[in-house]
Amino acid sequence: MAEGKREIDELRQDIAKLDAQLLVALDKRARTARRLREVRKDQAPSIPLTDHAALRALVARSNGDMPQESLRDIFREIFAACLALELPVKIAYVGPEGGSGHAAVRGRFGRTSSLVAAEATAAALDEVTRRRAEFAVVPFETATEGPVQSSILALMASDLRIVEVLDATFDLHLMNRTGNSADVEKIYATAADHALCQRFLAGQTPRPSVLDVKTPLMACQLAVEDHGAAAIASETFGAQLGLEVARRNVLDAGGERVRYAVVGSRPSGRTGDDVTSLVFSVQDAPGSLLDVLRVFAERGINLSNIQSHPVEGQTWQYLFYVDMAGHFTDRPLVMALEEMKRITRFFKVLGSYPAP
Repeated sequence: MAEGKREIDELRQDIAKLDAQLLVALDKRARTARRLREVRKDQAPSIPLTDHAALRALVARSNGDMPQESLRDIFREIFAACLALELPVKIAYVGPEGGSGHAAVRGRFGRTSSLVAAEATAAALDEVTRRRAEFAVVPFETATEGPVQSSILALMASDLRIVEVLDATFDLHLMNRTGNSADVEKIYATAADHALCQRFLAGQTPRPSVLDVKTPLMACQLAVEDHGAAAIASETFGAQLGLEVARRNVLDAGGERVRYAVVGSRPSGRTGDDVTSLVFSVQDAPGSLLDVLRVFAERGINLSNIQSHPVEGQTWQYLFYVDMAGHFTDRPLVMALEEMKRITRFFKVLGSYPAP
């Protein structure tokens, strides 16, 4: 028994030493990020585009002792915290405080970044256009419905470019101070989140009262102050305020994979593993779409995604959205885009960015 206790104490001491070493390394990384800030102060703000590849490479190098998902989350948090030190800029995002857009932008740009909420994509892009923010983070694509049409239309009307795409999961949980759903007498939620969880709420016995609030962050703050209350919110913000998950994944339709586009005034550079997104409409003639697809096929350009949507206000007219491998400055894409100017009714490059 004494031998076992001694070994436990020694292992705890080893962990404490390792934690101290981690702290030294993190402080050094933070100092390096601040140094980068000084070196870059006279340059136009730009996102380090190699972060996605660097994160994948770090996780791949692990010997497996640390679970890959945990390792990925840890390094994402480190990257975000240091980016906030390196790139102290203002970022606009779509949605309320504590919502999925807020979580996505904070997960990339760090908790200490200067953030401004916008009600719609067009408003977020306008913050960048008017130079009140350097970047905007907007909903771009969902796993179930594809490209977000309001965002595509706003990007079409703008001179801004997509410079990066962020993968995220939209899910909601019932959270309170105790982590026990039996303690819940009332629930704070936004009207939108309430609507997304109606079946779950209707199935609760006894049925708690639901009180509408303006933002998910406000719901969490009120739940912290009231022992008998809970919030419907993301785990990111609830846990930060001290709430525990009482019921996980309360969305009626289940969690949703979402991609957010980071949009800026300057196009991104090439990384060697890029994706280009564009939209176009074809001439009203037989074989018009085939002619466009042939432009890409003849130049060996891989189209990873193509979808069509009706053009608002025009009967039987369609807008095509395409993702393709490569950067818009790659020679095959340059040649293809020049040809598209000739044969399409309309086309616009939305941006090139590192492959997610």
